Amino acid sequence: MKKKIKLLLGFLLVSSFAYSQNDNKKNSWFLSIDYGVQMSGIKSEDFISSNYSPVYRLSSGKWLTKYIGVQVGYQGRYFNTIENSNKRFYNFYYVEGILDIKNILKMSNSKNKVHELIFHGGFGYFQNQYYKNSSIHSVLGASNNFFLTNKINLKIDISAILGWDIYQGNQDILPNSSIGLIYRF
Repeated sequence: MKKKIKLLLGFLLVSSFAYSQNDNKKNSWFLSIDYGVQMSGIKSEDFISSNYSPVYRLSSGKWLTKYIGVQVGYQGRYFNTIENSNKRFYNFYYVEGILDIKNILKMSNSKNKVHELIFHGGFGYFQNQYYKNSSIHSVLGASNNFFLTNKINLKIDISAILGWDIYQGNQDILPNSSIGLIYRF
């Protein structure tokens, strides 16, 4: 299974690179690094301080047009649960489609653009080291990207990993919010 995921991620990167050879758009490739906080669950009893943990995210992608792009990435390290104080270490490798909502709705002028509203969603390979199992889960989110320079953006993101049996044996969610930087090239 790991080999198939690596092949899929490699194929997506190669195909987006091949597509870029016909694209003259400046700064269509990007790298992103985020740091934030996550918790397990969204019920009222989940909002306790011991349930919060750090989240790290690293991604790379390409804008295929001014409206749509693709990104691959990694999210992880661990999450806590209200069940006990053990850290639940994990690795999540994902592929997402990304949409620039302001461009789609024609709400931005590209000459004076200072902000992007991005929706992103896809799927990923979740390695749960606590339970020693792996599974496929979806990921969904939105980010606000503020242009600091023509190559560097400030990113504020809210997203979640959604799936079955991440930590409690039924429908589970790992919501998070993070702040990060995007470098465009």
